[in-house]
This record gives sequence, structure tokens and C-alpha cells, in this order.
Amino acid sequence: MVCVGLSTLDHLWRVERFPPTGSRTPARAYDSSGGGPAATAAVAAARLGAHVRLWSNLGDDGAGNAAATELAGLGVDISEVRRLQGGRTAVSAVIVNADGERHIFPYFGDSLREAALEDFDAGWLAGAGSVLVDLRIPGLTAQALEAAHAAGVPSVGDVSNTRHLELTGPLDHLIASRECAAAVLGRDDPPAALAALRQRPDQVVGVTLGEHGLIIDDGSGARTVPAFAVDALDTTGAGDVFHGAYAFGVACGWPPHHCGRVAAAAAALACTGIGRSAIPDAAAVRALLDDNA
Repeated sequence: MVCVGLSTLDHLWRVERFPPTGSRTPARAYDSSGGGPAATAAVAAARLGAHVRLWSNLGDDGAGNAAATELAGLGVDISEVRRLQGGRTAVSAVIVNADGERHIFPYFGDSLREAALEDFDAGWLAGAGSVLVDLRIPGLTAQALEAAHAAGVPSVGDVSNTRHLELTGPLDHLIASRECAAAVLGRDDPPAALAALRQRPDQVVGVTLGEHGLIIDDGSGARTVPAFAVDALDTTGAGDVFHGAYAFGVACGWPPHHCGRVAAAAAALACTGIGRSAIPDAAAVRALLDDNA
């Protein structure tokens, strides 16, 4: 499996309330963890048992060293992660309130710098079970999707907003956020947005609904995948985990509804800890699915 897109280092502060009411708001906890849609999706897939390779950019700075070390330690193949000489790694400030909701302040540094497909081992892509893209590096995304299509490798898109929506036509599975779906349709109506998002008749289209799960249509009609109830501590990266687990399911050859169910379980469990610490393995996901069979 290949994940293409953004990798960051996140600094997480837990506070009792947000927004603040004064000039100084004490934090009751602090941690740092790797982030970024494609990178966190890669971690989720690796935790589920995939051999997953990340195509991304990191600076050769301290943040890049920390991000790379964590990714490798969590089982992600980073041999194709470019270390940009003199480059600055993307970092984010993440404020998490008492309800687990997060507010993210990203600084992208040089992480979105374009690259050509020749800078990566494109031959490895041809042997992958699936390719996930987060659309953050548009030129590379377009080339990767073209190569995946030519090789017959199914592709999954993490479509969180309308930026670079023109790249979504080649996707086999277009999974959009509720906010993106509303922007495309012009109103908040996820079932109606499925048709507005679909770029071609055979494209699987889904809209993630947070605590309300997922609505997905593989061409046979819309189906709802419910979310799993958990005691959430931190929702940071839950959507990225969802997409990584979904792409893992695609690589396994599972039907879209089952991919969505596994992804919903993985995303729910990822909310029960801080940062990437709670991203579940296959046994934990299986246990939650069995408990809710």
C-alpha cells in the first residue's frame, strides 16, 4: 500500500475550554506527535498489518527527524520520504478541549513542495494493494493516480475540502468530509451530496459524518455505516485514521461498506488516547466489531 501526501509534527495542548477567555490559558497536558493526513493514514494501515510506504516531504530539521523516527517506529516504510536540504517540516499547534474537540493551527513550511514521480520508486506502486492520496501535493497526486490507474491499483482519496477537487476524477473511492460535501452541494445534505461529488458512474463515493458515521454509495444505492460510541479524549487525526483503515480494506479486496465499518471502528478507537498513541491494531478493531455485531 502507498500513501501520498502530507506529513507533519503536531504539538498538542489539552485545555479545559476553548476559545480562551483571557490572555493566558493554562494547559493541563502537553505532548508532541506526528501528524498529517497521508502520514497518519499510513500509520493506521501499518497498525492493521499492511506493508505501507509513505511518499511525502520532510525538512532536514529537528521536527523532520522526530516525525521520521516516529513513523519508522510505528512500522511505516519511509524509504521514499524526501528529506529536503535546508527545508522546514510542517508543524501544527493542536488545542484539544475537555470534550476532545480539536482546533488546529498548521504551518506548512516546505512540506507541500512539488516533486516528480521520478523522485519516488514508482515501480513499487505497481505492486501495491491500494494507493491513498490526500491531495495536498497536487502534481505528485495527479501522477500517482495516473500510474495507479495504468497499473490497475485501486485508489482512495481523502477529500477534506474543495482544494484540488479537479484531481478527484481518477479516484476509485472518493471519501469526502461533511464540510467538503456541503461546499460542493451548496447546502448540508450528505445523501444529496453523493451524486454531486461523483465524477464518473463507477466511482465509489462516501461522506464522513464524524460521530454519525459514514454514508457511502458504491453504485447500488446509499448505505449508512454507523459510528462506534467511545469515551473520546482526542479526536485529532481520527479522520486520517479512518481513511488509512478504509484504504487498507480496499487493499484487502473488501466491499466498500465493510471497508467503511472497519474504518469507523479504527477511527473511534483512535479517539480514546492522545495523538497516535491510541491508533488500534487489527485485534482491537476486530474486538470492537465483534462487540457490536
